[in-house]
Amino acid sequence: MIKPSVLIAEDFSAVGRLSATAAIAVFSAFGIQTATLPTELLSTQTEGFGNPTTQSTDDFMTCATGHWNGLDDLQFKSGIVGYIGKSSTANFLRDYLSGLDLPELLIDPVLGDQGHMYDGFEADYLDTIKRLAAIATIMTPNITELELLSGQPLKANASDEAIHQAVTTFRQTSKASTRVIVTGVHRDGGIGCVYMSDGHLKWAGSPLIQGHFYGTGDLFSALLIGYLNFQLDFDTAVQKAVIGVYDAVSLTSHAPKNQRKFGLNLTRSLYNIAKFTLGQTGEEV
Repeated sequence: MIKPSVLIAEDFSAVGRLSATAAIAVFSAFGIQTATLPTELLSTQTEGFGNPTTQSTDDFMTCATGHWNGLDDLQFKSGIVGYIGKSSTANFLRDYLSGLDLPELLIDPVLGDQGHMYDGFEADYLDTIKRLAAIATIMTPNITELELLSGQPLKANASDEAIHQAVTTFRQTSKASTRVIVTGVHRDGGIGCVYMSDGHLKWAGSPLIQGHFYGTGDLFSALLIGYLNFQLDFDTAVQKAVIGVYDAVSLTSHAPKNQRKFGLNLTRSLYNIAKFTLGQTGEEV
């Protein structure tokens, strides 16, 4: 029997536990096969290490997917898309992923944070990401990215009503039936996400740990899709993904600040995933 794989399309940092490298580790703990399309190769992540060396992977993606198309024993059940960076790469992914017709496709529209779009994107990049978002089954924007995608102004402490309106506007304008999970939301001294369920916003959160931690969005995406691959209901999968991120941030917070740029300490998160996976498959923990 062919075991379905998950497709990972994210940037690949050669140093640390971030983006694609973290996702591969997470899916390995779930016992899920992976196929990775690095959207960009970097010698390090873009913060804390000076100017990283980068390399385009457009040619590799074209050749890799052409090869994969001829493999009868490589089948995809789900996919995650993280940082892309170029309109041409986003357009390629839209064409390729549209043909796969995945039951679950999570797209994290990495566009900006703290009220500003990141520097360096092409003029049409936002519109390109909007078109890509139309094929997603799940989107995980932060508040800034939701504002960019919806065109609705949002404050950092946006109310549930404002978030609800922005999500509704985004879904209407993109003509998508996408589930939207808004990440990095602060509520009552905690941090987590809000998402629509039965026409109302639901909150899933954890205690707030002060500091800046790299890779939380990438980890959340991988955890969520991993749990959904085990047929957990959506609410439970979201809550378990939030807890998994909290576990990683909690461990990482004990490291010196200059070490956090290497990414999250995944030890506890991976241990809990492995326990869950073995329990689901009936094997001894």
